[in-house]
Amino acid sequence: MSRISLVLRHPQLKALYNFWVAQCEGDQLPMAEDIEPADLRPWIGNMVVMDVIPDEDDEDADAYTYAYYSSGFASTFGDKAGRSLDDLPEEQRALIKAEYDHVRRDRIPTSRVYTADFPEGRQTWERLVLPFFDPDGDVVKLLVAAYRLDT
Repeated sequence: MSRISLVLRHPQLKALYNFWVAQCEGDQLPMAEDIEPADLRPWIGNMVVMDVIPDEDDEDADAYTYAYYSSGFASTFGDKAGRSLDDLPEEQRALIKAEYDHVRRDRIPTSRVYTADFPEGRQTWERLVLPFFDPDGDVVKLLVAAYRLDT
């Protein structure tokens, strides 16, 4: 796997990205089955894990389901564990699905900084999306972490 470099602002996201890179020994892909939940403890409060549900006929129609939704996010945004990305409002769903499709298709992490209005006011967040693979090299899980930048 070729090395990529992301410019990340938040120190927790930098640490999570470095953890992911450490899983890429040589040409080894980071395998979902090799990750121990305890290894993710530093980021667990700001993280979701998405299951990738492939569409055999159309890779652009792949679906995503929340396999894990942190309690911190659940208290702010409502618990989405077990729910589909399709349950989100159209505009939000389209943006996030495009991001997830990009990571799944290109098999590389991505990050972005965004500012939005929340119940507590306008906030700026940084999010990181990391792919995890099965033994066949298919992306089967996406680990997504987000941290507020303007605290």
